[in-house]
Amino acid sequence: MNALAATLLLSSTVAQLSPQQAAEVKKVEESLLAPCCYTQSIALHSSPVAEQMRHEVTDMVASGKTEAEIIGHYKALYGERILIVPDGRTGEVLFAFPVAAFFSCLGALLFFLRKMLQRKPDFGLGPPASARGPAWDAIRTEIERETGEDF
Repeated sequence: MNALAATLLLSSTVAQLSPQQAAEVKKVEESLLAPCCYTQSIALHSSPVAEQMRHEVTDMVASGKTEAEIIGHYKALYGERILIVPDGRTGEVLFAFPVAAFFSCLGALLFFLRKMLQRKPDFGLGPPASARGPAWDAIRTEIERETGEDF
């Protein structure tokens, strides 16, 4: 019986909203988290608390409150955690961090790739150039003489 009464009450309130107000209700519902578990917006969550908040938002919009006033009301009750996208500096940092991390990793990758391409390959064909001396030249000459090929 209570579900039927709630449905009738909701449908009568929604019927009184203009299309602009209905869009505002939807926008506010999608920007607030359900305070029972903070996992979904109140537009999607099916808890009694989220349902109550949906009714309150609809009533507030119908009474002429703005989106900022409604969100301010819930921020006063629950704090910043109620917002899906945080306000102010926190929201900016949360959106900027992945972009900054991506470009930092890309820069590091390009730096190491460039270093790898600049390094001359060592195919293991003898001692490094710093260790070569007159003895190495004699060995090389002997190998070339015996094989008949340039080494």
